[in-house]
Amino acid sequence: MKTLISKSLILCFFIATACAQNKSNITSKDVIEIPFTMDRNLILVKASINNQTENNYIFDTGAQGVTLSKTMVAQHNLTGKGVTKFGSPNDPVGVDVKNIDIPVFNVNGFTGKNVQSIEVEDQNIFTPNAVGIIGISFFNGNMVTIDYKASKLIISKGSLKAKDKKVFKIDVYPFIETDIKVNNQPLVAHIDSGGPEALSFPLEWRDKLKFKSEPVLFGKARVVSGEIDIYRAQLEGTIQIGSIVLTDPKITMVSGGFQAINIGFKFLKEYVITIDMVNGLMKITPSKL
Repeated sequence: MKTLISKSLILCFFIATACAQNKSNITSKDVIEIPFTMDRNLILVKASINNQTENNYIFDTGAQGVTLSKTMVAQHNLTGKGVTKFGSPNDPVGVDVKNIDIPVFNVNGFTGKNVQSIEVEDQNIFTPNAVGIIGISFFNGNMVTIDYKASKLIISKGSLKAKDKKVFKIDVYPFIETDIKVNNQPLVAHIDSGGPEALSFPLEWRDKLKFKSEPVLFGKARVVSGEIDIYRAQLEGTIQIGSIVLTDPKITMVSGGFQAINIGFKFLKEYVITIDMVNGLMKITPSKL
């Protein structure tokens, strides 16, 4: 991992992979609780390949499918056919990476068989403390709850109630995406548990916003598509995310041509997040612990 300056963000905070997931091969109980630990802004869970030794994997709502480090692929003698594009939301080209088949992939009792994944260089896993990334689509067909205060993921059957005032619509593929209101103006946002900041806006949207303090260059960071500039600012007015309303919030702005707001760890960690993958619904409630 390379830090460009002392106050820069950590590596890449946008990731998208086009891995498919065969829902018919997923088996689980009605409710499975998956404990996690934190590595800076990253959620780490234990998982195993072919029922062998467990390792740490990043769970990331900003990713799709399963991503494995090259070292893990070699260690388990895994193979696959063809390639998939790997990149960030601001990079329409991406790079070609190998498709890899995992016969059995188990996350604390939630088991996938014949799981399609991709292989990337070890440094693209974002931390030396993990050997891969598990995107939210691995749990397709279920509700996924992230409880930061209790340090656990909850995978369950059932559904959210669309009439609940705290529930709002989302798109679940290729990103967890929704419209939020910035001074009553709808703007698209990605829900990204791997994002290190609270609210990151594309710098190109500067003219759409009102500021209490103008953006000031803060640092630089690397993403899959290259290097970006990072700015700090304070908005004037409100941001509404579901039923949560923030007044005059401090935000981050980033260069690089991103097409959505990034709602990341520093915001999400104060809430319990439930994502209904089947019905495209989401609920955010303040943590009680």
